[in-house]
Amino acid sequence: MTALRFTQADALRCRFGASPLWETMSAVRVLNGAKHRPLYADWIAARQDVARKLDLRGLKAVQPRVGFTPDFLTPPPKASRAKFATEIARVRSTPLERVRAELIRSRDELKNPGTPEIDKMLTDLAGTRERLADEIESAWEALIRPDWPMISRVLEDDIAYRGRQLTDGGLAGLFDDLHPTLVWEDDRLILTRYRFEGRDLTGQGLLLVPGVFAWPHLVVVADPAYHPTLVYPARGAARLWSDAPAPPDALARLLGRTRATLLIALDPPATTSALATQYDLALATVAEHLSALYDAGLATRRRTGHQVHYRRTEVGQAVVDASVG
Repeated sequence: MTALRFTQADALRCRFGASPLWETMSAVRVLNGAKHRPLYADWIAARQDVARKLDLRGLKAVQPRVGFTPDFLTPPPKASRAKFATEIARVRSTPLERVRAELIRSRDELKNPGTPEIDKMLTDLAGTRERLADEIESAWEALIRPDWPMISRVLEDDIAYRGRQLTDGGLAGLFDDLHPTLVWEDDRLILTRYRFEGRDLTGQGLLLVPGVFAWPHLVVVADPAYHPTLVYPARGAARLWSDAPAPPDALARLLGRTRATLLIALDPPATTSALATQYDLALATVAEHLSALYDAGLATRRRTGHQVHYRRTEVGQAVVDASVG
């Protein structure tokens, strides 16, 4: 096991961030290790035709199932809601010496089966940096961007939930529920299944990044060249690729089918724009129905950053429960 050691300043500087770049790289890893990631079987099946048209051989070589993936391909996001264009620009501007060092480490650590491909990459570092960035960008456009409204909805909900945990229970309350391999002890975050040199956070704090495609793993960025980061499985990811349940007929007769559908859909909490995208409805239509549910006490709303998330109230849950007997 290893540990990240906190000072009082670190405890005050823990923050959350959502990263489309991390989601893209994680999705490529899921595709390359499909038989080991049953949670994503429906997503893989839905994307297999698109995935076959992508040339992701470079990314596959540097993403061994066991071993080191170069950190320059997933620099920790600097903003709480990072933009893909900003993140991929950072990849393209990585110093070539860092590209070289991290490719060599990926090649040599635990006998990476992608060694022949990485050897070729090392002969043209600038070209390799561009090739890998191009592969990431093509994966983003084909695999992640079409679903980004749904994915970001899950990430936003997780961040809101974890933020309440941190407020209510401090770091112990947050880390006790974040991942089964984490243990909070005194001023240390112990990672029970990881073996690398421990790190003093030295006042930088810890960046926490939820990942829809992370399950069941925890990813740690501990290299001193980067901001210390944990990528963990987001809550609600298991429900993301399954169809939303249809409202019971009794509830649909009471509220109308569209309004009943939206009430059912508020698990996990959702924004007006996310629901409009998911159900192919006009924003004004969704806003009107959510306002009616709010006025009737069946839903509540909470602002997180620039977004407003709606969730069912206890009364709303009772109405749903009664409609199914």
